[in-house]
Amino acid sequence: MSGSEKRIKVSNIANYYENPRHPIASDEFDTLKKLFDSVGIPQMLNLASDIKAHGLLPCNRIVVVYSEFLKKYVVYEGNRRVAAIKLLLYPDTFTFLDKATIDKVKKIVSGPGVDLSTSLNCYVTDETEAFFIMERLHSGEDHGRGLKSWDAREKENFKVRQGNKQSLSNLIYLYVQKYCDGLDITTILPFTTIQRIFNNRKVRTKIGLDVSNEATFTPDRINLVVEASKWIVAESDNSQMSITRLFNTSDTISDKLCPWIDTYHSTHPAPTYDYNSLDDSLTENSDDSLKEPPFANESHPNSAPPSSPEPSVPKDKDNSPSASNSSDSSKSSSAPSPVHSPSSTSSGGTKNQPYFFQGLDYSKLDPNDSTSHGVSAVCRELQLFSDKKLVSTYPLASAFLTRSIIEQSIKYYSHQHYIQGQGKLIWANIEKLSKLSQIIDNYKKNLANYITDTTIRDYFTALFDNYNDTVNPLNWVVHRPSEFQLDASTLIELPRKGLLAVINYFLTF
Repeated sequence: MSGSEKRIKVSNIANYYENPRHPIASDEFDTLKKLFDSVGIPQMLNLASDIKAHGLLPCNRIVVVYSEFLKKYVVYEGNRRVAAIKLLLYPDTFTFLDKATIDKVKKIVSGPGVDLSTSLNCYVTDETEAFFIMERLHSGEDHGRGLKSWDAREKENFKVRQGNKQSLSNLIYLYVQKYCDGLDITTILPFTTIQRIFNNRKVRTKIGLDVSNEATFTPDRINLVVEASKWIVAESDNSQMSITRLFNTSDTISDKLCPWIDTYHSTHPAPTYDYNSLDDSLTENSDDSLKEPPFANESHPNSAPPSSPEPSVPKDKDNSPSASNSSDSSKSSSAPSPVHSPSSTSSGGTKNQPYFFQGLDYSKLDPNDSTSHGVSAVCRELQLFSDKKLVSTYPLASAFLTRSIIEQSIKYYSHQHYIQGQGKLIWANIEKLSKLSQIIDNYKKNLANYITDTTIRDYFTALFDNYNDTVNPLNWVVHRPSEFQLDASTLIELPRKGLLAVINYFLTF
């Protein structure tokens, strides 16, 4: 790092007109307005309130570059913080905000907290280094080079290790790994959903789990939780509703799950426990505070319940065709459904596989990266089509989306990855190719230098070795819908043949 520390007056600091968070602005006032519009006024008020209460984090420096044109220092890293400080120092100059908002700001300023200073410690550097710092901080993990955000389980681990009370979801996660040969239960249900459903007081009591007594987390109870999780996913699949909508209130959770638990107990005798000894005073998550938005993390590459009756067998991690089909026809789930007799079981097969593109993972895409905008839009609609099971209703649109995700994900990957052994991006080889068939041919010719994962290379070859069989029918639907259409079953099967795994690799590797 070649820059230096300097204390600069806030009045001599300009916010960055070309901040990736918002459209390019024309002047300082327009920049602040666009920033507040993009980030959201409530979020900016929260930031201002936090700065007033705690000050700026010393580890997170404001990075500026001096502009000869403006005769000011321009913020490259820290635009939200600088804007929030300007709001606290000069609220009446923010005339694009309404009076009620300005009054809230003045109340924050007059409240308890740190004294506001009219100057800030900044890191002054040149534009090249400033861009490097911005990219490192805002481009995600980037194979270990950038910041990696905590997921829900990691956040919970932090709270527990700081001496806070253990949560039910964290204990379930740990004991499932212990008793089920390392199974990650979040491959069945999202971490927050586990907490919301199994911390329901009636459900928790009926299973016999007590967060204050880890001895209650026995192998038989943990097996029940795993099988119940599979059943929940199956119910969501069969009803064509997301889990958060199907199990959306405390009463709904207990009304649906408690009868299933009774049926499970009738077919899986277990030691008798004194459920009345459990502490019912444990705080239960309210329905409103923990409701997840529709489609939020509900889909996962492994979200369908495994066909094996043993919860100790981890689900296949890569959705390979052989893994998803090898046992479906010969095994059935041991978890009974409360709507059938206690002896009935749920059969395996395609209904236990992800529907269409359920499990599409585009969480690593950077919303500020222009190369990901198109693929992000396609992914969002594919997720909606999958969660709502719309392929049969809209097979034409489903074919369009499938064709689009193939092209967009391949192009996105080529923008992010260098050719092995060369100092240039894959995109340099394909940017002048106008047809998808040409792009795929180029990949096939250079596959070993483009894709390092041998399994994904095998999938790619299996899927695209015969372009006329795999992709061309999708082209026919796009270009000649009046003459040619694909049936829904063909479209639903395509992701299961390795396409989903390939797409996820392109978007997350």
